[in-house]
Amino acid sequence: MIESSDAELEDERLKLVNELARVKQTTSTALLAHNAPGSTGFHEATHTASIVLDLLDQHLLHHPAIAGSPEWFRYASRASEALFNLYQSMGAAQLEHHSDDGLRPEDLNASNDD
Repeated sequence: MIESSDAELEDERLKLVNELARVKQTTSTALLAHNAPGSTGFHEATHTASIVLDLLDQHLLHHPAIAGSPEWFRYASRASEALFNLYQSMGAAQLEHHSDDGLRPEDLNASNDD
């Protein structure tokens, strides 16, 4: 079983940010600003988290092979919980960003129903 420490994850995150900036031929600061709450990049990441959560819940968590194993169901459930928490945290950051604009949540048109 793989379990990374917070320090290991932070080291990996920083390496990834630097690599992404290098590939996109920009600075880490510019890359992060371009993908901050309120940006198209941020919306894309939030939407992707929603899609992956739906896929995980519908096609993995509810698969008979996974449901048939307590261990596998536990792993899939924890993955689902982690993705749900990611999506909620990103949504809160987006709402906080827009609260500065004086927009109400219903004005954001953030539905995936389109």
